[in-house]
Amino acid sequence: MTPLKITHCAAVLAVFPLFAPIAARAAATASASAPGLNITVSAVDPSTFHLVAYPKAAAPPSVSPFVAQTAPWSKAVVRKSASGVVTVQTPQGVLEVSPGGRVRLRDHAGHALLSSGTVASSNYSVTLTLTHGKDERFYGVGNESRDHSGPLTHPSGTSAVDNGATRVPFLWSTGGWSLLAANNLTGSTWKDNAGTLTWTTPAPYLDLYLSVAPDAYGLLGAESRLTGRAPIPPRWTFGFMVSRWGYGDATDVQDKWTQFRNRKIPVDAFIYDYDWFDNDWDFNTNRFPAGSLAKMKKMGLHFVGIRKPRVNGANLDFAHKQGWILNSSLGVDLRFDLPEARSWWWSHHIPLVQAGVDGWWNDEAEQSADEFFQMAKTQWDGWRAMSPRRAWTISRAFAPGMQRYGAATWTGDIRSEWETLQNQPGTMLNWSMAGMPYSGQDIGGFIGKPSPELYARWVEEGVFVPVMRVHGNLGSDRWPWAFGEDSGGAAVKAIELRYRLIPYLYTLGAQTEATGVPMMRPLFLEFPKDEKTFDLRDEWLMGDRLLAAPILNEGGARDVYLPAGQWYDFNTGASVAGGETRHIQAALDVIPAYVRAGTILPLGPVLQYTGEKPIDPLEVRVYPGADAAFTLYEDNGDNYDYQKGACSRIPMHWDDRARTLTISPRMGSYPGMLMTRHLNVVLPSGVRKSVTYVGSAVRIGF
Repeated sequence: MTPLKITHCAAVLAVFPLFAPIAARAAATASASAPGLNITVSAVDPSTFHLVAYPKAAAPPSVSPFVAQTAPWSKAVVRKSASGVVTVQTPQGVLEVSPGGRVRLRDHAGHALLSSGTVASSNYSVTLTLTHGKDERFYGVGNESRDHSGPLTHPSGTSAVDNGATRVPFLWSTGGWSLLAANNLTGSTWKDNAGTLTWTTPAPYLDLYLSVAPDAYGLLGAESRLTGRAPIPPRWTFGFMVSRWGYGDATDVQDKWTQFRNRKIPVDAFIYDYDWFDNDWDFNTNRFPAGSLAKMKKMGLHFVGIRKPRVNGANLDFAHKQGWILNSSLGVDLRFDLPEARSWWWSHHIPLVQAGVDGWWNDEAEQSADEFFQMAKTQWDGWRAMSPRRAWTISRAFAPGMQRYGAATWTGDIRSEWETLQNQPGTMLNWSMAGMPYSGQDIGGFIGKPSPELYARWVEEGVFVPVMRVHGNLGSDRWPWAFGEDSGGAAVKAIELRYRLIPYLYTLGAQTEATGVPMMRPLFLEFPKDEKTFDLRDEWLMGDRLLAAPILNEGGARDVYLPAGQWYDFNTGASVAGGETRHIQAALDVIPAYVRAGTILPLGPVLQYTGEKPIDPLEVRVYPGADAAFTLYEDNGDNYDYQKGACSRIPMHWDDRARTLTISPRMGSYPGMLMTRHLNVVLPSGVRKSVTYVGSAVRIGF
């Protein structure tokens, strides 16, 4: 992927391709028809078209909550011929809808992406049939089931929301087009057969968005632009988080804070299950007496508490009387889609945020397609109205657009088994391709107790995923010292590496907001013609340069495939030729990882928590073999002032022929910015040079 160049920090939210103007203008929306259906057609931006089909006797459906871009794009050229053919033209493509519900989609050069198609109504459903290139593969959607990722390709399936299984109605093709069926429901089905995709939505209407782009990055960007970009999470969420169900009392709770600090094991947050509260929204004073959260803050720790979508006792009686309830298999849930219910529920959380709560862990809201979505929106809106600090939630499933509310997700109540570990990367890669850029897992597994080796390897795998969080069932420890000297030591070493990677990962977070591309990526995004990468799930890229291949099997052995080109072993600096599969054996405390030639990789010092001290000195690793570019992104990590320009960028460029690293003048600033940086520039051979950077250009030759 070509490195993103943004010259001003405020452009984090404003990155958008410049398109050639279209001279002719017409109405932004036009109407067509099919048997029993009205069809409206428009574009929402240069890449995405909007088609709504609904019964002729009915009013148009309400706007989907999942999309952020809802107004027709006024610069699209929309025409309707005398014969009733509607065309919508943008600089990226043309959507054509003919009488009878026939659909065609072309790219900007006139090439047919969808050579033919139909929209038809039958038996309280709408079916979309699309003819496309026969060699195309489909990605997106989500995973197969809890504990199982399923393949990365999705030629058939059903949309669903469940514990550990999310399949959203977003499907994209290697042929350069994608679809999002934005109906607020589950149960949509699709099946591809020899170049014909059949999609059925179990509703009397279809709310369809079709996007065009030249590659996968463009399609992922179009979907995130449509449903809303993910803001950069708080910096502390890039660190290590500890969760467990079950603590005895305040002494037990605070003992874990103290042990992590005394043992010098980095940690940024403790996440607490439902034993942290009483009466729905009061602190359990036996475990969290007055002053507990203030003590956490002094230790550099953050508090995240679980939230379930239901209330109890007198609160439930009140919600019943108001008609705010949703029956569920787990009890009676609150209707978070109702503004009055949302306002009432959040009003009781204001004192909790004022007391120092830093985030929310949302659980068991799978009763409808949008329950987690509405819950996250409630927390986002409420938080943003009262606090300048960044909002953060983590939920057990997701819906399209949840990412715009500062939401992450985790892979559900998974088992403490090797097979489950082996399926976690694939699930998170599937979710990345489905529009959820921030995902994690119960490291160590939730159901059961991991062996010391399984625990260590799982923590190592967690270094290279967006959210690094351990979790265990009632009374099942997940702190490193519970697993012995060898495995515990390997886990601590892995956690320390995670903190060293934060300057790189945080920059990827800024890129995600700017472009919509997730930080955790399958290899086929960078190597789209390499068939061995098409369904590769046990290794992946963080960004476009760093390949993670952690040990996912008992015993420490695995095969690693490196695509063609020159690579470097992250741990040793040794040059490794790509284009082949290698069998490796890794010691318990080694995480196999590789870096592409032509990479600049920043690494910070080991910190006990992200806010412990400034990230200085900064190690800048340069991997020769090709020219390289990287722009280090920084801001204060805690508020949204970066969206107004309060951030900095330090561009770096490696000239491979001249063997020279140029660090360009710093762009931008923010309160508390480190003005003087000590940089240690290191080559894989071990040769290093140190420089002091004060914001002016510096050149370092080797």
